[in-house]
Amino acid sequence: MPILIASLATIGPIGIDMYLPSIPAMAISLGSSEGAIQLSLMTFFVGLMLGQLIYGPLSDKFGRKPLIYLGLSIFVLGSIGCALAQTVEQLQWIRFIQGLGGSIGMAMAFAIIKDKFHGPAMGKMMSMVLAILGLSPVIAPLIGDGLQALGSWRNIFVFLAVYSAIVLITAAIFLPETRQTELRKDFKLSQTFYHYLNIITDKKFIIFALTLCIAQAGFFAYIAGSASVFISEYHLSSTQFSLLFAVNAFGLIAAAIFNPKIHEKFGPLNAYKIFNTGFLLVIGLLFICFILGLNKLFILCLGMFFSVTLLGFIMPTGSQLSLMFQHKLAGTASALLGSLQFGFGAIITTVTGIYASSGSIGLISIMLICAFISALMCLFLFPKTLTNYH
Repeated sequence: MPILIASLATIGPIGIDMYLPSIPAMAISLGSSEGAIQLSLMTFFVGLMLGQLIYGPLSDKFGRKPLIYLGLSIFVLGSIGCALAQTVEQLQWIRFIQGLGGSIGMAMAFAIIKDKFHGPAMGKMMSMVLAILGLSPVIAPLIGDGLQALGSWRNIFVFLAVYSAIVLITAAIFLPETRQTELRKDFKLSQTFYHYLNIITDKKFIIFALTLCIAQAGFFAYIAGSASVFISEYHLSSTQFSLLFAVNAFGLIAAAIFNPKIHEKFGPLNAYKIFNTGFLLVIGLLFICFILGLNKLFILCLGMFFSVTLLGFIMPTGSQLSLMFQHKLAGTASALLGSLQFGFGAIITTVTGIYASSGSIGLISIMLICAFISALMCLFLFPKTLTNYH
């Protein structure tokens, strides 16, 4: 069960990570700029954003499995379309369709866990799935690089189509319907917009959610821009970039392991403030180094590793704070938070694509702006303690 649920959850993330080392090669193949290829990440994020909003309520009404069939089928078709794309414009539009299908994995995986498991068993299953999911950014770029080495970047999207088809067939055979019939009958789709409106106007949600989304936008900028910086500017091979990306992903995994212990010591609110301040300091120092001409590869790698690791603390802590007070509508709030995150991801990847020609200093500047705004929101908008919100 954890392997099946994790396989479902990885559909969206591997759709992001697997083709990153191939961005420069794709630009040459399609006769476009690397910035234009990066914009296909933006359209993918838009698909993920809209899918989160749509699949959650529909699965509450009609069950998890019918929506899994629908979403994965769309992802399979989108992946085949990407493999056949002849222009960058075609790639960008088809990536939107692929993202719309790919969002089903994240939307359904955690809903299934909430349906089927309770108490300690739920926590254990969530941890197992997240541990498997954490390997995705380590393994996916390396697999993508290997597939490209076999002949073409198009092999990556063929692999995604086959992988998602296998997950679809496996889910059809082994995954039970976890949404109870009584709950489906009682759920009213007409109330969905009203629930979304209530949550987004709740200051106990929106302040934490927006702060998280802006900080996480720095992470999405790193995802979108790092391949062009390391491969095109610093002349790393696609394999070297994939290994570097994997090392930074280990920073994310380490953060996930140590995050609960830091919460126990400082509490999630203070921990978030500490992490966000650290992120601002690290990326600020990196910016100063590059302004002073110390734009060495080692300094960039070191700064990015610590920035990504700190974001590995920020992202789960921000999610926890955002959803902490949404007891009655936790599922709807989670879907809305996911949509906001990918919405900001779409915006920042557009900006990163436009400024792709600015190279490393452009990427660092975008991440610094995200860290600075998020830190200001922590300072002026966050409560002193969480008891103020009870």
